[in-house]
Amino acid sequence: METPKCNIMVMGVSCFDGMASSTRVRNLFAPLVEKKLIVANNLVYQTDTRALTEKNGRLNEINYKVIGFKLNNPFSIFSFWSGGISFLRKSKLKGYKNIIYNYNYPDLKNIVILLFGKMMGYKIIFDIIEDNRFEAHVNFINRLRLKTSLVLFKISRWFTNAYVAISDHLFKRAGEIAKGKVPVYLIPITVNLNYFQKNNYVPRKELKIFYGGSFGAKDGLEYLISAFDEVSKADSDIKLILTGMGNKQDLEKIQTQINQSAAKDRVIFMGFLSTEDYYATLNSCDIFCMTRVNSQFANAGFPFKLGEFLASGKGVIATKVGDVSNYLNDSNALLISPNSVNELTEALLTFIKNPAKINSLGAEARRTAEMHFDSEQVSMKLLSIFESA
Repeated sequence: METPKCNIMVMGVSCFDGMASSTRVRNLFAPLVEKKLIVANNLVYQTDTRALTEKNGRLNEINYKVIGFKLNNPFSIFSFWSGGISFLRKSKLKGYKNIIYNYNYPDLKNIVILLFGKMMGYKIIFDIIEDNRFEAHVNFINRLRLKTSLVLFKISRWFTNAYVAISDHLFKRAGEIAKGKVPVYLIPITVNLNYFQKNNYVPRKELKIFYGGSFGAKDGLEYLISAFDEVSKADSDIKLILTGMGNKQDLEKIQTQINQSAAKDRVIFMGFLSTEDYYATLNSCDIFCMTRVNSQFANAGFPFKLGEFLASGKGVIATKVGDVSNYLNDSNALLISPNSVNELTEALLTFIKNPAKINSLGAEARRTAEMHFDSEQVSMKLLSIFESA
């Protein structure tokens, strides 16, 4: 086995929880760590305590340190910075290319750690997964963080070594910032194919519709619930399975709509699931819905869960936003306009009335996932970026 030459510090996201951000990073890094092609560390800002019970440790061959910042105590930023810098010093390896892989933008919270890392000899790579110009938060601290991230992003070419972008839009945006001085790479969504059985769909009477992810305005859950109301009139056995988590305000809005639904007894909200339970649930379903709305924010990124829906080898319904049409067409999915209850209802009824279509489109969906989003293959592209940084 080749001796690893790159020592990577992951910042800005935990490698160990179950949300899309964590899963993206885990899919990219796990194959490289397992093959001992890199050494990996994780500087965790905040964590799901179900995943990490200690502030320091080692899990899945990754060393980690938790340096949580408390919003109710602004002075905790100093211990946050000092803890991060200390972990960078401790983790730096002689004879290796030491790299900070920062998930998303530089901002007020991480810039001190990033600049100290640069002075220590770390290379810096930003993985840009959202366009912060289009993000909106009512919280003052988050608004301040987003605004300063845009300023720091504009000057980041002076202290970074490469940009990675998840979508065409963000690839072009990073290119505008780089101005030819820093390389920019496109790394799309990824999927661990080992979690899915190939072509395992068996037609059954009780069809299950699945949505997994967050429940924000960009996700279009209100359209899915309204469409489910309509199709449930034609199929008394169909169920809608919802998994994931979101902020309290978004969840309350969705729960209110569910409670007002005539088919509320067939809407099953499972909340945040462990990795094992999540994939077991996903694999038990038949129709998968990615219902992002037609907003600037939704069009800028790339819905991460779409890769998993395709890998299921089942029926996929997706709105035509962002890069979706670059990979999906009428041979591997049912594409619909965003914000349209009517088109979503028609697509669901297409699968319900013709379940054989779940198999035919699903087989092509699986091949699409294998061709474009296989984490084993995409991670090797990331390794080449590390080696050339």
